[in-house]
Amino acid sequence: MIKKKNLYGMLFVLVIIFFMGLTAPSVYAKDMCVDCHKNEKFRIQKKVLFDYYNNWKDSTHDLAGVTCTDCHRGDATKSNKDAAHKGYFTFVGVTDKESFKKIPQICGKCHEEVLGNFVESKHYRALSEKGNGPHCATCHGSMNVKVYYTSIIAKACDDCHNEYTKNRPEVVGEADKILHRINVSRAFRNWVTIHYSDKEPRTVKKINELYRNITNAWHTFQFVKLDEKSLDLLNQLKSLVNRGLAEKKKKQ
Repeated sequence: MIKKKNLYGMLFVLVIIFFMGLTAPSVYAKDMCVDCHKNEKFRIQKKVLFDYYNNWKDSTHDLAGVTCTDCHRGDATKSNKDAAHKGYFTFVGVTDKESFKKIPQICGKCHEEVLGNFVESKHYRALSEKGNGPHCATCHGSMNVKVYYTSIIAKACDDCHNEYTKNRPEVVGEADKILHRINVSRAFRNWVTIHYSDKEPRTVKKINELYRNITNAWHTFQFVKLDEKSLDLLNQLKSLVNRGLAEKKKKQ
């Protein structure tokens, strides 16, 4: 039985919460960028904008709360096109070299470790000096964040590294080999994390740090170093998996 005094206290708290909800600004404020670009008219009038919206919707970026203005600037509170696009720039799907140069820094606002590795690459130097080097969206896409699919990476690499250009065509095979190891390592890493998390937390922490360092270092595109490091990672994970399976077998 709730005492009358406690009941009044609970009611008072609920009333306060109710009025706070009426006066506090909504976390999910209206986003005019989304309201405009999801309009079906763009499917016909300018399909690329319609596709951008649909690729972003329910993507990793959408779920993380990253919206149009985080990357493109502008004012999402304005319904008028000119007002909404004030300070606006685009850098994907166009041939504006100056805009392309800005992509790594925009993505790097969240992906700091990746940017730190990417600036050490020849790709970054080509992009910053000439404006026509590969950038984040070249491999990952603009909105939906495609990552570490060897078929996608191979196609992206092949655009520049092929027999026609004679620009190190062997790079495609090297990239495919290393990414395949990383993909296999990811699967083994999941198993190791589950099996060893309670009894060997330091082992799990060490292997996760090694995995993260290698996946971030991928963006240096220094394949000689990555070849050795990715093989070492995979061998360590295989050893841990084999040891864990042997321990399970003994207990049976």
